[in-house]
Amino acid sequence: MRSEARLDSAVFQLTPTRTRCDLIIIANGKTEKIASGLLNPFLAHLKTAQDQIAKGGYSIILEPDPETDAAWFTKGTVERFVRFVSTPEVLERVTTIESEILQIENAIAIQGNDNLGLSTVEDCQTKPAETTEGTKPSGGPDAGKAIVLFKSSTSKSA
Repeated sequence: MRSEARLDSAVFQLTPTRTRCDLIIIANGKTEKIASGLLNPFLAHLKTAQDQIAKGGYSIILEPDPETDAAWFTKGTVERFVRFVSTPEVLERVTTIESEILQIENAIAIQGNDNLGLSTVEDCQTKPAETTEGTKPSGGPDAGKAIVLFKSSTSKSA
């Protein structure tokens, strides 16, 4: 499929754990898998994907509005988006944001328990709170392999 091929849709096929995905593009009845990897970096940038995953299921479908001219919705655009989402800086940012959200959720849960008289913050802390300010969080040894962009071995026209 050519880079300038207009897409009918892009589909994220999720794994049973809904943490990883294959990104498949569809144009004129032809399909091509263009990426595979972690789902969260994509969710951080796609509101419609967040909405669809909240409803459940094992696929997320991205389609342009049929009433608008979506000349921008091409294979090349989706490939550039995948490259952007898979840069180390973006992956690091997503990891940092997820960590901060978990810390906030834990603090809210502790505060809620404290209001019910179940425990105090000191009771729930097993170790001193760590700060991520001024540190570079590690995405793990496979952070560079979080998303893999596939290159088609054959050149097909759409």
